[in-house]
Amino acid sequence: MRRRRLGSAMLAVLGLPLGACVATPEQQAAALSPSRSSIAQRTRQSRRFDTTDRTLMLQAALGALQDLGFTIEESQPAEGVIVGSKLSGATLRAQVSIRETPGMAAMVVRVTFQRIIPRPGAMLALGETLEDPVLYQEFFERLAQSAFLTAHGV
Repeated sequence: MRRRRLGSAMLAVLGLPLGACVATPEQQAAALSPSRSSIAQRTRQSRRFDTTDRTLMLQAALGALQDLGFTIEESQPAEGVIVGSKLSGATLRAQVSIRETPGMAAMVVRVTFQRIIPRPGAMLALGETLEDPVLYQEFFERLAQSAFLTAHGV
């Protein structure tokens, strides 16, 4: 009899923390909804181009990164991904993704810039996403110019 009470008491004690972790539907929805800052960040990092020519956009993105001094480290045309880096006091890394917009004759290009911070003694470096709007604006201006020149064979 005593053993049964002990088991019931243990279950009750162990069950308390689990019950306290249940989120309300409103909390769950809020956790899955993008914040205003993440929407602003995605807007800064993305542009839509009225073309379905993925090869054109890949070539234009490669050209824009190279114009900005980046060395291309990886290019996966089938996935629409380009990764480049450059030294500018610290290592800067750029990742470009190009995807088709369903139902529209357009492509969305998204770029993220990171500063790579080495951590002595650690196996992995730390990547800090850069938020400077001028950096993103400059990339997209170069991309638009490069896309125009590539499309017209210049």
